[in-house]
Amino acid sequence: MDKQRLIENRIFAQHALIAQRLRESPTPVLAHARQNLARWSRKYSRQQIPKWLKEWERLLAGPIEDLLRVLNSDSERARRLRASSPFAGIVSARARWAIYRDISDEA
Repeated sequence: MDKQRLIENRIFAQHALIAQRLRESPTPVLAHARQNLARWSRKYSRQQIPKWLKEWERLLAGPIEDLLRVLNSDSERARRLRASSPFAGIVSARARWAIYRDISDEA
């Protein structure tokens, strides 16, 4: 498996776990993601906010089903958005390492 696909598969697995947590307890997960976005958006003037940040803001403000679709999709758009995910900090280091171990170069 090439390195890019390996990285994408690991990110996808992490976001599947995030989607599960979002279904179980949406309020704290969404609050965490919104805090990350707010912190990141302060780095830009309103006219310079990147497209990906605006897309995440729209997704977090919309129906949870739309957000879950992106988290669980293998589309190019979903892969691009997951590469700049506001859900940093949701998955524990232990869970992340388990994913890395399970999805390895040998897979």
